[in-house]
Amino acid sequence: MAFSRLSLLPAALHLLLCVRYASSAAIPRQVADFNIVRPRDDTSSVPCAGTITVTVTPSATAVVSATAAASTTAAAASSTASSSSIGNFGSCSVPQIEFGVGFDGRKETSFQPVNQTSYNHGSAQNIDIITQFICDALVNTCGADQTAKNTCATATAAADTVTAETGGQADAFNAVFGIQTDFAAVTAVDDQGNPIAGTGSSSAVAAPAASSVAASAVATTASAVATAASTAASTSTSSSSGIGNFGSCSVPQIEFGAGFDGRKETSFEPVDQTSFNHGSADNIDTITQFICGQLASSCKADQTAQNTCAAATSAADAQPAGTGAQADAFNAVFGIKTDFASVAEVDDQGNVVAGSTSGSAAAVAASSAVAATSSAAAVASAAVPAATLAVSGSNLQTFSGALGGVNPPAVTSLSNGQFQVDGNSAFNNLQSALQRSCDVQNNQCADAANASGNKGSLTVAACNSQQSQCNAQAQAA
Repeated sequence: MAFSRLSLLPAALHLLLCVRYASSAAIPRQVADFNIVRPRDDTSSVPCAGTITVTVTPSATAVVSATAAASTTAAAASSTASSSSIGNFGSCSVPQIEFGVGFDGRKETSFQPVNQTSYNHGSAQNIDIITQFICDALVNTCGADQTAKNTCATATAAADTVTAETGGQADAFNAVFGIQTDFAAVTAVDDQGNPIAGTGSSSAVAAPAASSVAASAVATTASAVATAASTAASTSTSSSSGIGNFGSCSVPQIEFGAGFDGRKETSFEPVDQTSFNHGSADNIDTITQFICGQLASSCKADQTAQNTCAAATSAADAQPAGTGAQADAFNAVFGIKTDFASVAEVDDQGNVVAGSTSGSAAAVAASSAVAATSSAAAVASAAVPAATLAVSGSNLQTFSGALGGVNPPAVTSLSNGQFQVDGNSAFNNLQSALQRSCDVQNNQCADAANASGNKGSLTVAACNSQQSQCNAQAQAA
């Protein structure tokens, strides 16, 4: 039978309106069965039934699970805070921390940022290491506003009110940003892989949160590259109880290689630049003194940890100066096995020092996969070049010692609140900037002493003594 399609429009529109109404939230039923009685249209040539029966089945709402396995307790992250109330995070995402086992190959539960693109940092058992890094990144690289920075500080304080090294700390941090998670249900696990009694829930498995699967894809790739490039992968064999409590800092570790800070020669530097923010040095004593000083000052480490650091320093000094064996000896005292002794020593002209190694290893910066991730994540200076920021005030470095005619580099205040060490990085903390200035002076003093043959009052030992005086003055600032 011939008919016009236009004649169907009134009925079709009426049908669509009714179906739309039936599928709306006003009808609290998953399946709505109803009859639509189409008004008679005598002008229509379409012989249709007067009653049309329609069944509407609304689509299911997607549920996001933050577990790595079906048996794991969900820690779904849903934001309830508006961006205006928590601040503007600039080029970075809203911070979020996850808790679980298996991060960076760990047996124990630990914390790490969910978004490794915005907050590229490895895992840590102490959540303060992660929260400090995230809050610093908001200042240094993200370009976040003051409200976001304040929110991060509040979130850090909230995490510290919850039982240490439990998933509840991550939940408390995330909640301040309006993100609801349930990592408190995840059972904490020690470094032997044993569940810690009284933590989590009986049904929860301490597994990495699946919320990290997408966010950590970049970090996983970076870790794989670091593993392939590593020539001295490290493994820890010492328990934290035997070497001490390092407070807010990680277990110290030093790496050795060429290329640090653009150097041609091999040098030493701390692996974790978040806990021990210091550039490279030819003399390992410069690094060990800084690390041990940090343990006593900013890290709030216990006496056992400080004693361990002193023993590690002595062990490093017992090895041939300027070789990777010094880093190995230092790390070994902390139960960390490395093989920097196989890395060829290189002089400041880029020439391999004969007899420094077996020749089997190239002189490149070698570190563990975990350490490489952490080192790559650490932000020692601001994303904005210091040269583009206005300098205010005079030189804040007041130490007057100048062995060999070498003065410590000037330290000046920048308009963004950081402190610039002349010719070096900008630091968030004045004390750290002053100590870096002292270290640079010591490097140059030691170079001058070596060049003069360590004669008279200009010796490496005298330079080190001067550095101790400079650091003591810096710590009192």
